[in-house]
Formats: sequence, structure tokens, C-alpha cells
Amino acid sequence: MNKTLLLLLPLLPALGWAQSDAWDQQAIEDAKQDRRVLAYDGLKPDSMVCDTTVREMADGSWLLLILAGDSREPSPKNYVGVSRSHDQGQTWSRLEAFDTGLPRSGDTVGQGPTELIVTDKEALLFFATHGDTFSWGTRWQSWLLRGTPDGKSWGKPERLPGRLGHNCFIRSHIVARDGRLIVPFQHYLRSPRDDASSYHEERKLCDPRNGVLISSDGGKTWSEHGNIRLTDDPLYFGWAEPSIVELADGTLKMTIRADRLGGVLYGAESKDGGKTWPEAAVKTDIPNPGSKATLFSLGGDTVALVHNPNPKHRSPLALWVSFDGMKSWPYRRTLVAESVDGPKGCLNYPEGFVSKDRQWLHVVFDNNRHQACYIAAKLPPLK
Repeated sequence: MNKTLLLLLPLLPALGWAQSDAWDQQAIEDAKQDRRVLAYDGLKPDSMVCDTTVREMADGSWLLLILAGDSREPSPKNYVGVSRSHDQGQTWSRLEAFDTGLPRSGDTVGQGPTELIVTDKEALLFFATHGDTFSWGTRWQSWLLRGTPDGKSWGKPERLPGRLGHNCFIRSHIVARDGRLIVPFQHYLRSPRDDASSYHEERKLCDPRNGVLISSDGGKTWSEHGNIRLTDDPLYFGWAEPSIVELADGTLKMTIRADRLGGVLYGAESKDGGKTWPEAAVKTDIPNPGSKATLFSLGGDTVALVHNPNPKHRSPLALWVSFDGMKSWPYRRTLVAESVDGPKGCLNYPEGFVSKDRQWLHVVFDNNRHQACYIAAKLPPLK
């Protein structure tokens, strides 16, 4: 064996500890620069805050969307709430009801946003509706609404094509290096199985299937790819909430929430840019209690993850960063230690975007279902 290598071997554990200590110290310094703002605090009986989403619009303002109304979801009283910031999240306008173009009655009385994409030419709002019950098990429909890129004018809603027009949530998009828009979806089969005429009936949601929609023309048309299962149990149910990221070689990585399946996130990957996916997801070693986790590309193989790294409870809310395509996560820090309502409260549904200079991760989340909170999280130095 090379003598130099022999001399270095005893030092490797120490080098590993030194690197870990360096990231821990970096995390402490970064945390000092975080900024926190309470964007909205709901009051009962209409205190609900869920599915928070924030995007920067073409005019430089930020748009915050939440599922609001009532103190629970789903509920016929749920609606899409909207607030806007003109000073990069420091202050927010009063929450108002957003007009989706669908009636707040009948089959579309309950409404909630799931994703907002802003391109140079238009804004694309994905949202879901349900009927006058406290269940997503009947008359659950998914829609796309097109508007101007400043989010101030909107057209007429279009139901998503095929099976994704029913029992489906669209989740956080990415823009691939080749310019394609890619959005993950979670779609549910039902028991007994649906046909084209049965979606209005109350049936058991089950067997979530995950995949992506891909658009090569800026969102005008979409193609569906993937049908990923979490288990072989056809009656399994859980809110899958997939998130995706593109790595340096074009591989797409997907994480999937996996309720009651071991206290970890599940994962899947596509080696051909999202066109094909495995039939089943596999366990990762990332702890998760059954809650939404969101991936953010920081360039190349550097990936940020905002999640609850606790297999039993939705707190704390943490930021992890991988520099090797999600093989390891050496940078880890807590963004919020516990809910405003104490250790039994939950920190839910993180969503956001990375600043253009990659210095900040702008995140919104719901604090125990009644506060919409914004954090400007300082990112570590990137190569």
C-alpha cells in the first residue's frame, strides 16, 4: 500500500469530524441571518391555513396562496386565499378570497390551491375543488387556471385532462435545464374502481399513484408520465405529496410522503428526464412523520430539502442541504423548533423558491393550521 495513503488513513475520521463541525458552524452563522414574518393569522371560526404557496410574479411582487376558510379541511367553506407583498415578504396585504372562475356552490363549493407557476408569458394556477361534504372522496376535481404573469388578470379554468381531472393534486414544479416545465402529481384510485361515470359517487380513496406532467411549450400542452405506487396494498391510503428535483446529469429525483410506512420518505428516480419511472417507490433514510417535504435545486447536484426530520411528529421544521445529489446531507439546521402553540402543535406544508443569487431560500409554511409564516432562510455558500 502507498506509504502516503497509510499515513492518511488514521486521519480520515478526524477529517470527517472536522468537516461536520465546519458545516455545523456554518449553520449557526447562517441562522443568525434568517428573517421571519407572520404573513397571516387566522381567527376562528375561519382560521384555516393549509397548502401555503409563494411565488415571485413578473412585476416583482410576491403572491401568497393558501387554502383558507373554516377551521378544518376539507370543508365546503374552504376557499383560495390570496395575499401580496411588494417588499419581498416584509409586509403582506390583507388576505382576500381569490376568484377561480368556478362557483362557490354545488360540485365546486370547496376550493384550494396546490401550485402556481410563473413564466415569461403567463401564470398557471393549479387548484382542486370538491362538493358540499367534508371529504375528498366525492366530486374531487383538479383544474388549471391561466393568467397574466403579474397574477392580476385570469381566464377561465380548465379541468385537467384524463384521469388527472379527478382525485388529483398537482405539486411543486421545476424548470428543467432544457426549459421544460415539469410538475409532479398525486392521483388516487378508488374502491370500488371508478369508470368515467362514477366520479360523483362517494367511494374510498386508495392506492395513490405518482408521476409527472411535462410541458415543452411553456404550459400550453402537457403529457403524463409515471404511475408510481408506494405499496402493493390496493387499499392503502396516504397523502403522497411528491416533490422533484433535477440533478446535474439530468436525472430527476422524487421524494414521496409515505404515511404509516416506517417513518421515512420514499423515493423514486427517472434517468431520462421524467419520461419513465419505476413502478414502485423505495424507502429512503430521510425521517418523516407523514408530512409534505419540499426539494429545491441549488444548481448541479446541490439540493435543499425543507421538511420535518422527525418520524413521529411534524416539528421541527428543518433545512437540509446535499452537495452530492441527495446521497448525503451534511448541512442540517432547524428553521423553526416548534409551533407557536407549543410542542404538540405542527409545522406544515413548506413551499417556496430560491432567490436568483442563490443566497436565500424563501419559504412559507402553516403554523399549526392557523398561521401563514414566511422565512427568508440564509443558504450556505455554494460552489
